[in-house]
Amino acid sequence: MIDEPRRYRVEFASGTAASVAKRRSYRDLERNDIEPDLPGWPSRPPFRVRGFLGKLGVHVRSVTVRLLLLPLIIIADALGSPVSPEKRGKPEERENEIDDFPVMWAGEGETARTLPWQLAPSRRSWRTVTEFEVAEPDGLVRIWSYEDTARGSRHLSWGDGGKVPGTEALLWTLPRSEIVGAEIKRFSWDASDFRVSFRDGSWVRLTSTPHGAERIVALLGQETPEAAPRLPWRESSAHGSS
Repeated sequence: MIDEPRRYRVEFASGTAASVAKRRSYRDLERNDIEPDLPGWPSRPPFRVRGFLGKLGVHVRSVTVRLLLLPLIIIADALGSPVSPEKRGKPEERENEIDDFPVMWAGEGETARTLPWQLAPSRRSWRTVTEFEVAEPDGLVRIWSYEDTARGSRHLSWGDGGKVPGTEALLWTLPRSEIVGAEIKRFSWDASDFRVSFRDGSWVRLTSTPHGAERIVALLGQETPEAAPRLPWRESSAHGSS
């Protein structure tokens, strides 16, 4: 029994494999791009899986960043505050985590297509925060947004910040009964990605903090397993989307 609604920061997940790092796609049941068909969504460049040179560039940047951060890790450890590198599990679905990275899987008119575009960080202001609220098990789930007062930039922000007065907005609601399950996706940094499956068979892949992902999955639970999510065809080839 949930005494009060709980809210956790969420957004659409993005790939961590070099081929799809920081990218995401939106697919129908035949793995076609549905992004242009989502009403009201700001346009973005089409999704592409990286080739050899693109993947090489991702690896080079990753090694460079780790080398630059190494002195900070050593200092933190010497001061008694060890910094653990982010950990990522093994791929569970190569077709959805390496060859492609759908964060929305839905046929025409299905629930996953109704999620708000503000969940896509590349489409919104970097100050915009989106939160997932889990109400009573027989109530509603909601997605809220607001503008944060934190300073910084899209790539680097600091300070806890707070809500800019008058900016909070309710973006999305759904009866809790329309969600049939949620699960952590291990092929993500510190297991911070999770999949939410809807009664009509559509699903979305979101990300939060590791604690947020764990709590959302626990709160949504798996007590209504009547409808299992439809997984993409493994033989399907990826088409463009972003």
